[in-house]
Amino acid sequence: MSVMAKYVRIFWPDPKDEDVNRRNAAVVAVQAWISAFDDPWTAIRLASALADGVADGKARDEFATTVEQAIVGAGSAAFVREDHDLENIVVALVSALNLVRREPGALGWTPVDALAAGLWSALSFQSPIVEEPIELLRQEVLVAARERTMLIAERSRKRAPVPEIGPLALPEAQPTGPRANTAYRKATEPLVKALRENAELDREELEFLWWTIEDWSDALEGRRSDADPLVRAVIAGVDGASKLRRLPASGHRNVVLRGVPAGSPATLTALLAALEDHRATLAKSIDAGRVGQAATVFPLHTAIASGNANRAGADIERDARDWGGRALLEGGILQVATLRGG
Repeated sequence: MSVMAKYVRIFWPDPKDEDVNRRNAAVVAVQAWISAFDDPWTAIRLASALADGVADGKARDEFATTVEQAIVGAGSAAFVREDHDLENIVVALVSALNLVRREPGALGWTPVDALAAGLWSALSFQSPIVEEPIELLRQEVLVAARERTMLIAERSRKRAPVPEIGPLALPEAQPTGPRANTAYRKATEPLVKALRENAELDREELEFLWWTIEDWSDALEGRRSDADPLVRAVIAGVDGASKLRRLPASGHRNVVLRGVPAGSPATLTALLAALEDHRATLAKSIDAGRVGQAATVFPLHTAIASGNANRAGADIERDARDWGGRALLEGGILQVATLRGG
């Protein structure tokens, strides 16, 4: 199946079959590069760079050189990245789209999972692109990234079945003591792994439930339910995300936004003004250096940490529930990246 046939006309009005085949090969190479990331945080930074490229049409170094090498390696020896930003961005986006649409694995936090979460956060904050072809591709990536992230959030909370202790196999070549220890460890490893994973999910549920019942925010120095809806939504999103050990699911969003009415539209600048002194308190809980490495994935957290609202999408008015949902999503991605690698 040709993954580029649908999209190559974004940058080539009349492509030839050979051109499409070469770009298909380039997509395969770029996907292999992304799949080989050993650090999910690299994928989050890539998501930020891709979203930046979509917004202003300039291919970023985080992916442009790799895409150039992939296109050259696929048989287009004369290709250079200069003056080919749109082609570079499209090849990178299609590579990401095809990866994100694949069935997620059981781990729940692979580089592709991190890429999907980052793309959902980054692209959903942007204004639509004027050029329709690239905007349609952007929307496809956004929808696919959101669907994968929501699926991962639900699946990652399923309890693992606890197996029976396996048979004890004692190799004759080892002394009795080490043989017994090794055999016991191998026999009980699946059981212990399942118990640990389930205990982690139990702990998450308990901490999130207690936080919900407590209805208290250190940033507010008071009850969340007494705060202005806009302020309450954002602080609840940030605080709620800190209790999670997996990406936030729809149930977490419903709890965080419980009691927050629709309305109170505000731009990012107006939101920072509404937070007033609470912004500085919230900023202490945010790793400014880290979110700054992927500021387009974390536009709200970056603005809270820096006090600067100068970024693409900041002038869009969003209601309190949208801001609260964004605070939870960004905080959840950051939390999982910190706890599970990245």
